[in-house]
Amino acid sequence: MSEKIDSITQRPPVQGAAALVKGLRVLQVIPELGPDAHAKNIQERLGLPRPTVYRLLKTLEQEGFIERNPLSDEYALGRQLIHLAHQSLTRSNLRERVRGVMHEISKQTGETVHLAIPYGYHMTFIDKVESADAVRMASYIGMPVPMHSTAVGKAYLAALSEEACEQYLTRLKLEPITVKTLTNLKDLRGALAVTRKQGYGIDDEENELGIICFGQAVNGVDGRVSGAISVSVPRYRFQEGTAHHIVTTIQEHLSALK
Repeated sequence: MSEKIDSITQRPPVQGAAALVKGLRVLQVIPELGPDAHAKNIQERLGLPRPTVYRLLKTLEQEGFIERNPLSDEYALGRQLIHLAHQSLTRSNLRERVRGVMHEISKQTGETVHLAIPYGYHMTFIDKVESADAVRMASYIGMPVPMHSTAVGKAYLAALSEEACEQYLTRLKLEPITVKTLTNLKDLRGALAVTRKQGYGIDDEENELGIICFGQAVNGVDGRVSGAISVSVPRYRFQEGTAHHIVTTIQEHLSALK
């Protein structure tokens, strides 16, 4: 057991705040355990009763402070913490790596650029470069968006292994976000096949009417897909050649990403 965790678990709780302190200790332990942050390991590390830890995990998950990976049952800090403390997200390697690229893409396209990573069965925006145009998207850092109706979601799913993608698809709730949302699994699989072939995903007003998005998966330093970048364009600004310009701009900058 690390000295850091020892100091956390041995620190006496503030009077009248025992439950809060236990919850905070769970939040501190999860990033320390990393990929081993499963319920059993969290409980063993903290030395708390199993029912107590499971109750804390359930509460923190319901409040959005932690997220459970549906494929591996691994816990990670949740989008609510990301939203509340997004100024501290500079510690995120992925965000740091692509921040400059996002600014260049936005500058060359004149449109809003998002960076999203998977959390549970959603994608969550962890960075955003706003368009200089007066009409902007009502999105924010920490905002969850569906996988099946967004360009970032489709790009991420299409970049996964066939097995991992199918595990997501069998669990996604294909809810209609707009009248154009794909709510049939066969149609979504077809869209993902097109995404794999062309190398980018499209959200044609499927998540927000009047907005078209183009997304491409982004790999981490380990070479594995970590998230996706998208460019969002209001329908009224969409002209002949817009799609080609945006897609080639995204691809050129991401291909040069170190």
